[in-house]
Amino acid sequence: MGFRGAVLVGFMGAGKSTVGKILADRLGAEFVDVDERIEKAAGSSIREIFASLGESAFRGMEKEAIRDAVSVSGRVVAAGGGAFLDEGNRRALAAYGPVFFLDVSCESVRERLSGDRSRPLLPGEAKKMRDLMEKRRPAYRLADFTVATDRRTPPEIAEGILDLMARRPRARRGGGNG
Repeated sequence: MGFRGAVLVGFMGAGKSTVGKILADRLGAEFVDVDERIEKAAGSSIREIFASLGESAFRGMEKEAIRDAVSVSGRVVAAGGGAFLDEGNRRALAAYGPVFFLDVSCESVRERLSGDRSRPLLPGEAKKMRDLMEKRRPAYRLADFTVATDRRTPPEIAEGILDLMARRPRARRGGGNG
């Protein structure tokens, strides 16, 4: 079985970047963080892009960054927290490789992001964060696999994804749990 690529989606703080780097390393693949690419291209942080240009402009940049990320096979791609809500992004990412939803609780997000002011949503905004997470959950559930991240280390999560990839290289939409 050749490695075509893999995609990680989920809410901010789920561990997409951290787990993605470990997964890419174990697979001998390139890691692509979509948000990082957007920041580099724009020369600004995501928070600054949201503040100065608005979410709509950011989503346009995100769509372009995703197209670029999936233009080369064999990568591990970490998509931004809201990227999988867009149907076009979802189709492009799902066609690229198996999509893994890194499921995380609000409590874990607050814990992981405490003190991080670079995110568009401040960790102290608990109700806003919970509402946004619940609004996004139906889209996340369209991923091929759901992988629980609470009380698991990034290496454990990456290992679980590798196990899922080895057992079922391509599941049907919404299938499988990790």
